[in-house]
Amino acid sequence: MNQYKNLCVLIVEDDPFLQIMVSKELESVGIRFKAVSNGNEAIEALKEKCYDVVLMDVQMPVQDGLDAVRWIRDIDDSYNKTIPIIAVTSFDSAEHTAGIIEAGMNDHMVKPFTLEKLNASLQKLFNS
Repeated sequence: MNQYKNLCVLIVEDDPFLQIMVSKELESVGIRFKAVSNGNEAIEALKEKCYDVVLMDVQMPVQDGLDAVRWIRDIDDSYNKTIPIIAVTSFDSAEHTAGIIEAGMNDHMVKPFTLEKLNASLQKLFNS
């Protein structure tokens, strides 16, 4: 994970406990982050600052992750069309994965995830 030490990550997660868990994992390897609670807050955060990657929960109140990523991808600039977005979900079916990719996310991880799984996903995204 040292090669990703300088990343700035946007965590989009409505569960405060999971926000804390993910935050502590990222902190433990020196990754900077901001945490928000729903898709609307994610869109606003991306308007304010550029992040290197987004960890997006799929099921959230106000605006879920699938709708949020569609909005993000529709913003008319290259940053939002290409920012790596990793779905973080409780489901792992082929149908669910297809919906995530179809919405515009680049990868997905089942929660709770480990640093090893995050590292593998980041390698796939940044080394391809």
